Amino acid sequence: MRLAGKAAIVTGAGSGIGRAIAERLAREGAAVTVTGQRLARVEETARAIEAAGGRALAAACDVASEEQVRRMIEQTVARFGRLDVLVNNAAKNRPDAPLAETVADLTEEWWHATMDVNATGAFLCAKHALPHLIAAGGGAIVNVASTSGVAGNWNQGAYVASKHAMVGLTRSIALDYAKHGVRANAICPGFIETERSLGFSTQNRGADWQAKKLAEIPLGRFGRAEEVAALAAFLASDEAPFLTGATIPIDGGTAARRG
Repeated sequence: MRLAGKAAIVTGAGSGIGRAIAERLAREGAAVTVTGQRLARVEETARAIEAAGGRALAAACDVASEEQVRRMIEQTVARFGRLDVLVNNAAKNRPDAPLAETVADLTEEWWHATMDVNATGAFLCAKHALPHLIAAGGGAIVNVASTSGVAGNWNQGAYVASKHAMVGLTRSIALDYAKHGVRANAICPGFIETERSLGFSTQNRGADWQAKKLAEIPLGRFGRAEEVAALAAFLASDEAPFLTGATIPIDGGTAARRG
């Protein structure tokens, strides 16, 4: 129960990595606000947490909207009395159909949609969470970036740019708010096996892509959402008191080959 007595927010918590993180933080004792654009999905996450004996608040929120972010954070503090942990996990990276994302072909609409959620959304959540983290005596921000936040990737111009921005934001927060006892770290998952990621790879990478990708991963398998959640819980806890400003790959060893 590393997070007993603490309150947390997890964005993009309706499925996949976000849901796994929310459930893990709750198991560690935190009261968790689970938020996302699809209220029905975050309500599912909240019900699962409560069924396991945890405390949860489901809140619909588009992180690209400052007013919605402010309201969601105010609801969290009103319900739980404090805020200690923010996990920025909401992401725009899985279009419903194949989409050209090379720079010359990338539409401004998709560029802005991606940046609005991945970069601006993380900024807005941190902006409005920080006063409450400071008031609680310090806390932790965990930004779920990507290995695409520290390296390039094919046909993902907007996504790669947004995740690099997220890593930079993490470092700025770590430096500016260390004196207030706030730590900020970025998790950089490689390919994590979720419904959305598998669908994206099938649509945008081709039928043989998964086999090629597996051959590049030293551990020889894709990651699991629960493994990312375990890292997030550690970074959110008091077991990582001297860890801030870090960018941590969780990718089966792939980053070790990039130099």
